[in-house]
Amino acid sequence: MTLKILVVDNHPMILKLLANFLEKEGHEVMTASDGLAALSVLEVYAPDIIFVDLVMPNIGGDKLCRIIRAIPRFADLFIVILSAIAAEDDIDCKEFGANACIAKGSIKSIQKHVLEVIRF
Repeated sequence: MTLKILVVDNHPMILKLLANFLEKEGHEVMTASDGLAALSVLEVYAPDIIFVDLVMPNIGGDKLCRIIRAIPRFADLFIVILSAIAAEDDIDCKEFGANACIAKGSIKSIQKHVLEVIRF
């Protein structure tokens, strides 16, 4: 099944690696470099799943999740936090509306966890 996926991260390497990986898996992928850009994408694109970094300029991942959850058409959007600090700081991602959390690590580790999440 082809999923529509939005990846939001201010690190260009993460955006490129995840977008290329997900496209090779057969999914339609859009990217945004921060929360503000993600909101612009969401005006014209309705993803099935969104991967969001926590620490970003303009609008951080936690605030972006809260904003998305307040938009009725995205009430069922599956949101995954993809962040290095979530594990380090023992952050409860569900408290701001995320469905799951993946700690950043090696690219192979990230790819493995991303595949596990999208095959839910």
